[in-house]
Order: sequence, then structure tokens, then C-alpha cells
Amino acid sequence: MSNTENHPPRLLFWGLLVIAQIGAFLLFKDLADLSQWLIQSEREFTMFVWYNRWIITAITAITLAGYLLVWFRNRSLLNGKLLVLLTFLCLFNVYAGMFNTHLMFRAQDEPGSATFVPVSEAAEYLEKMFHASYEKPQFESVDEISVLVLETDQGARAYTDYYMLQPHVIEGGSVGGEEVIMTYCGLTNMGIAYSPVIDGQKLNLRAVNQLRNNLLMADANTGEPVQQIWGTLERDGEKGPAMKQWPTVRMPFGTFRQLYPNGEVYVNNIEQNDNPIIRFFDRTIRDGVMVHAVRTLQWQTDEPAFPTIKEFDDRLPRKKLVYGINIGDDYVAYTKEFVAEHGGLLNVSIGGQAVVVYYDQQMDSLTAFYNATGNAISQVDLFGQSDQGQLNRVETLKSGIFWFIWYDFYKQTDVNRLS
Repeated sequence: MSNTENHPPRLLFWGLLVIAQIGAFLLFKDLADLSQWLIQSEREFTMFVWYNRWIITAITAITLAGYLLVWFRNRSLLNGKLLVLLTFLCLFNVYAGMFNTHLMFRAQDEPGSATFVPVSEAAEYLEKMFHASYEKPQFESVDEISVLVLETDQGARAYTDYYMLQPHVIEGGSVGGEEVIMTYCGLTNMGIAYSPVIDGQKLNLRAVNQLRNNLLMADANTGEPVQQIWGTLERDGEKGPAMKQWPTVRMPFGTFRQLYPNGEVYVNNIEQNDNPIIRFFDRTIRDGVMVHAVRTLQWQTDEPAFPTIKEFDDRLPRKKLVYGINIGDDYVAYTKEFVAEHGGLLNVSIGGQAVVVYYDQQMDSLTAFYNATGNAISQVDLFGQSDQGQLNRVETLKSGIFWFIWYDFYKQTDVNRLS
């Protein structure tokens, strides 16, 4: 075949190959969780890829099949080993962008069957977890492991960071008769309990990615992304209709079992699955990738794990854990040390409402309550029982979130407000 005769198929071959590689790379770069350690698109472009992911996948598949067909008809176009390598790279990128995050963050329990064990049995599970958890450098015993507590119709339930890390979205039971889920982001170190409903539409949420070092979920029914910290559809931004939040309190496990002797603890042991292949996959992903990444990148350096945040605020150290509260558009971040220095109890105004911020040093637990009494509170406990009567928890309290992430989402935030 002459060079002139070979030119059209060569041009077609390389054109199809380039298009396939670009499509696969876009899926990998913007939708594969791990790729974003190295490179991050602008938020708008990531959302463009998300909304057009199936079109990009179809174009990639068609052009991949096309260049393979052209090559099989004229194998002199490219060395066979290089072709295999490029094809593998294309398929890997498509898998990583379109399927891997779904497998990584899948709900490992059947719907309605999340595993909770009585607090009296939980220490056995937490002891196993303790040696793999990214919290290990911080804690010396099981009692010191941090748990997020949600008071439900089924009783108090505690969630550890490690067990929430995979799958990130956990069934929580009900509160006041409404369905509730616990959402968790290891990068943000934040759990939020929501009723999975937006503007009257029931959501079936799963973890899909991160944006600005915070969990991005998606509704399996519609494909619409939902930003965890806002609880709104990503397309609507912070001001859109939001899921209803429910109060949670972060505390050590030892405090939980002292305060809630009849409580339950969520467990998500890899050993619960009988399939050795799935167990190996989960062990590799959770302990080999997720825990290692969060421990080494988010907890042990001063930089964000993902290079998605460029602006910082030096009022607090970047990785300081803060307790963020908002009422309306008024945002305040507190540190445990500040509240402790001021007697452990603050009567403050947030969003025009009286709020009590309370930190129990002995129990190492910080919480916040609405104060509808009209009088200053001088005594209160972790259940909201005060010298002025029973107080209700502030549902927007986000406990132990990294300061640099709280600030990135709420740059108007106040810090350690006294009144």
C-alpha cells in the first residue's frame, strides 16, 4: 500500500484514538476520586463532565471500538504492544471515572439493614477498628475514639469516623417519624444527619466524588449531585431548597456509653461479607487507600488533601477542628478551648436568636441549644436540661470540622463569638 493510500486510514486511526483518550481522561480527571489528588478542574467544568458523563462515555466507547477496527484492518498503523497499553489506559480511565467510586462507596448493607450493635458489645468491634483507623495516632484507648451521636426514634446511635468512611452515606432510622440518613466526609471530618428529601422529592443518595474537600453525593433516581455541607442540589448552590438537618453531638465513645447505656453503635466490618474477593477489595480500598489518604494527607500535613482550596484564613490554624453553627446567614465557628476558657458556657446571639454553646470538659463534648426562655442560662447539661428548663438542640451544629473547609464554604463566618 502506498503512502497516499495509507494516509486516510492513518488519519482516521489517530483521530479516533485521540478522541477516545481525551474522553476517557476527562472521566478520570473529573469523576475519579483519587485522580483529584493531583489535578482539579474548576467546579463548573467538573459539573459539565458529570452531567454529560454518559455522552462522553458513549463517544469514548465508539471511538475506541473504531480505532481498534481500523487497526485490525491495517496493523502497520501502530505497534501492537503500544496499542494494548493505550487501550488499557482508556478502559482504566473510564472504569475509574464511571464505576470505581460507586464500588468504593457502595452501601455494604442491604437497604434497611444497617448493622447496629448494643453499646455493651461495641467495644469488641471498636477494638478491631482502632488498629486500622486514621484516628490511632490521636487515641490511646477505645474509650477515646470519637463518635457522632444521633438521637433517633430507635434510641441513641453512635457512628465512628472509621465505619462511616465507607460508604459515606448510612441509613440512620427515623427521627420524629421522618427517615434520616447519616452523611460523612473524611476529608472534612464532618458528619451531618439529614432527612433525604429536597423540595418534597425523596432522594436515594450515594457518594460520588469530592468538591472543595467536601463530599459530593448524587441522587440515584435523578443523577442530581448534592453537596453535603449545604444539603442542597449542587446546581442550586447554598441558597437552594435543602434537606432537613437533625442535631448530632460528637463525643468520645466512653462518654457515649456512660450517657447512653442503652444506645447502639453502627458497625460496618469488612468481615461481615462472606465473599473473599469483596473482602479483599474493601480492605484494599478502606484501609489501603481511604484511611491512608485521610491520615497522611488531611491529618498530618498543613495542606488540603485535594488541591481544591486556595484561600485560607489565619484567625485559626488551617487544620484546627471547629464547631460550626449557622442560623440563617449568620455563621460562627467555635473551638473547644475557647468555650472552656470562658467557663464552658456561652450565652450568645446567632442569627438574631439566643443560643447556648456548652462544652463539658469532663465528657469532652461540645453542643449548642436554642434558648427560647428569654433569660440567660447559667447551668445546662449535655441533654439540654438547664436552670431555665429543657432546651432544644441547634440542628445546624457541625462538630469537629476542619477550619479551612468551614471557612472556604462560609467566608463570612465569625470566630469564637462571646455574645
